[in-house]
Amino acid sequence: MTRHSQFRGYQRGAVAVEAALILPSLLMIAAMTTGGWRLSEVRADAQSAAEVAARAGSVASTVGEGHAVGQRVAMTELAGSRCSDPAISIDSSALALPVGSTGVTSARVRCTVRLSDLLVPGMPGALHVESTAHSTVDSHRERHV
Repeated sequence: MTRHSQFRGYQRGAVAVEAALILPSLLMIAAMTTGGWRLSEVRADAQSAAEVAARAGSVASTVGEGHAVGQRVAMTELAGSRCSDPAISIDSSALALPVGSTGVTSARVRCTVRLSDLLVPGMPGALHVESTAHSTVDSHRERHV
């Protein structure tokens, strides 16, 4: 019997043991990476929705129209996103100022990112993301107060 074949029996089952030790760690890393990806994706979506909502609200003619248009545009922007339970608030009160006055329309978008399906110990089941954007109202544009 050669020296090589003599120690061959000691390696049996080593791959299974290594896989049993390494595989859970790899799955945990993959789940955490997925959670981070979801979080960054929803942050970007919320920021984008806030920006387009603020801009849409700032070009409206009345406060009510600015609010309604901002809400609608933000919801359209978030359609198909991983943003759960979106809360959108639009402040278009600057549209009530007289022509010649400067003002800002702002939009705030709050989303929930669901992480509970990742089953990572210590990771919360959901995180909240909030983004705010502002858009200047044209001071010389006609407004209907």
